Amino acid sequence: MEAHIFAEASQTTASDDQLPFKEYYQGLFSSVATLYEDIESVSDAHLHILSEEYGVTEAEETPAGAEQGVKTPVGYSAMIEQGKQMLNQVSATADILVILLSSDIFQDVVCDVWEDLVEVAQPNSIWCLGAARSALDKLDTSRLDGKDCTVIFYRRTGVARIGKEAREELLLSVKQKSNE
Repeated sequence: MEAHIFAEASQTTASDDQLPFKEYYQGLFSSVATLYEDIESVSDAHLHILSEEYGVTEAEETPAGAEQGVKTPVGYSAMIEQGKQMLNQVSATADILVILLSSDIFQDVVCDVWEDLVEVAQPNSIWCLGAARSALDKLDTSRLDGKDCTVIFYRRTGVARIGKEAREELLLSVKQKSNE
């Protein structure tokens, strides 16, 4: 079972640039890191972290390693393009796709390629979408419903990346899928 989680980096970071990104980013990012670890325990999980400094990085990469051969900061436009590319690349094979982004980034990364994503979505896959209501309301999920996908929404109203109820529903769905 293949899982992909997309989230933004945190402004709060550790001082040690040798830590993997899942530990380097702190503060509110810890809820994403914990979610990743929970999903990783029952699947082949990948955490894709979007930042203007490094672009799209993976959970186990380090800031020190990411800086090698890459001019940092990469900037907003490059981060968005890398995010779109990665999302398009993994959406056709993902059994679980979790996207937890702020409104602007969600709109620029997800909404622009939404039709392509749902066209290649795996039947019976799990989609968890976390963003502001205004961004989520732009999405037509009927094609996912037609593929018997589970779609979980977290309509962000504050700074939390994912709410308690959405998290519990997601983890329950992942556990059930892993037992199939």
